[in-house]
Amino acid sequence: MSSTDHHPAALPPLDPHRLAAVRGQLGLTTGQVAWAVAAYRGRPLHPALITDWEQGRAHPRPDEVEALAAALWCAPADLVGEPRTLLECRTVAGLTPAEAAAATGLPQHRYLEAEARNRWRGTAEQTAGMVAALRPPPAVYVAACGLTGKVRIMVREAVTGWWPHHLRALHRLVPVEAHLLERALGLLHDAYQRLQAEAEAGDTARATDAELRAVAFLDRIDAHLWQALRDSAA
Repeated sequence: MSSTDHHPAALPPLDPHRLAAVRGQLGLTTGQVAWAVAAYRGRPLHPALITDWEQGRAHPRPDEVEALAAALWCAPADLVGEPRTLLECRTVAGLTPAEAAAATGLPQHRYLEAEARNRWRGTAEQTAGMVAALRPPPAVYVAACGLTGKVRIMVREAVTGWWPHHLRALHRLVPVEAHLLERALGLLHDAYQRLQAEAEAGDTARATDAELRAVAFLDRIDAHLWQALRDSAA
């Protein structure tokens, strides 16, 4: 992969838990990691900053994530969180634009255009190739295909009504295994119904609070779906 194919800015943000886990597996102290990062970058780094990164109190720049990966003998993708765009998916997958384009069956210029706009308009076959090559998280896939609004409406209807009725239609839009989507929808439905029960059974203040939480829950229902799918897959 040439320097023009990969840029550290295309990486997702650091996952503090992954950094701590990798360092722990290697048995290195924060001081040893700081020394190795400093040697890689050619400038000093205080060990306290490694601790701050691991605890989420500070956030390294993409070039610092790459230096951390070199210090910990791992790939940068091993230290970062979930990709948020098609570009970040390709970076984490370790593919060049040419490799990604070949996997999707698109000419490279068309693939790069889709990546730059974070919008996907491929055929069913091209989309299957994209999913297999880039392994986009459901949120990234849905957003790139312009389906976020449609999915949000369908999930709202599912959790406020009879959710199994919506399972098949949602499965056509969200690229996850059916049993994971089924479990996630069931959990969201139960969570919303508990809020509704609180609103109906509590005193005035408690009912009002539950109603507000129910509204907020529905306002962010797609984010709740993505988290429920992560939890179901764990």
